[in-house]
Amino acid sequence: MRLRLLAPLGLATVLVMAGCTPVPDVSPSPSASAPDPTPTPTEEPIVAPEAAFDVTCSDVNSAVAGVLGASVGGEKDVLGLTSTPIWYPGPAQHMMQQAGGIACSAGDPVQLDPNSTSPADWSIAVVPGAQAIIDGAAERGASDIPGDGIRCFTGSCTIELRDGDVLMTGSLRSSALVESDADRVREAMAGVLASAVATLRDFEPGQSKIAGARCETLLTAQEASEILGREVVIMDYTELGGWGTAAEIYFASEGAQYCMYATGPDPYGDPTLVALTTLPSGAWAFEKLDAGSPVSLTGADAALTGVDFYGRTVLDARVGADWLRFTVPVGEDASSVTSVAEATIEHLTRGRPAPQ
Repeated sequence: MRLRLLAPLGLATVLVMAGCTPVPDVSPSPSASAPDPTPTPTEEPIVAPEAAFDVTCSDVNSAVAGVLGASVGGEKDVLGLTSTPIWYPGPAQHMMQQAGGIACSAGDPVQLDPNSTSPADWSIAVVPGAQAIIDGAAERGASDIPGDGIRCFTGSCTIELRDGDVLMTGSLRSSALVESDADRVREAMAGVLASAVATLRDFEPGQSKIAGARCETLLTAQEASEILGREVVIMDYTELGGWGTAAEIYFASEGAQYCMYATGPDPYGDPTLVALTTLPSGAWAFEKLDAGSPVSLTGADAALTGVDFYGRTVLDARVGADWLRFTVPVGEDASSVTSVAEATIEHLTRGRPAPQ
């Protein structure tokens, strides 16, 4: 399978061909009309990527319902958020589609309630490029090697399966599950994987201007400090630990980013003032957002403000083919997030001014 991991937007090659026969001079006719003005370029339509196989979330939903004995309800074509890292809400939930795969989930509440849990929930992703993902995750010190099996416990199962060059990863949580269900879960999920392998085809990711961009390129710590009025450092997301399949796909394969502008370098001790997550070529996913209020944001093609799964203030922006999300943790001042976003977008679209 051919995977082109980072495809910068706007790189075009102009080929000019000159024939051997001299081109005769043509005098303009006095009565000739002025040439038509150059037509305005047509914006490329925003469309979701097609998976690299014919398996859909309907197939996954049916397989999970067979394991649990019934549908959980609230099925969505995105990664679930229950018991996931804090950088998942928003762009990262759609990372599997950007890699030519699918992401399916059910049972998530609209917003996390620490005092309430759903009776069952699950999240499963199926993605091509298994060998590259496994090799990359191992090279970056993943604690668990993707694709190594099914583990079931009382009330839950974790899924890491591989068939050929297709990988499945996910989890199930239900009171109906027990430790001895591992073989039954494996059989159901293996059937889905086999269908994906049988229909596997090449996948070409979309174009992106933000893919591979470093946080310091988008907004430096000094620039963030000037906007926020506080000393800021850019926290290293790798310090969060737990590198695995999702991190390998999101950060390494897709060139997405998680920029934490914080008061210090400790991810567990120093508060983050504002965070940026991205989805290269993710404009299609931005267009699917069904919550938030439209706002004006300089440099963005569209923008929405709202609240995420954890109750945090978010500012979503579509810039060309890309989706950027700026998140302000609960309890932090959100008044400067617009300025942070506009400065970041300006650096992305216009670059930085030359030093004087």
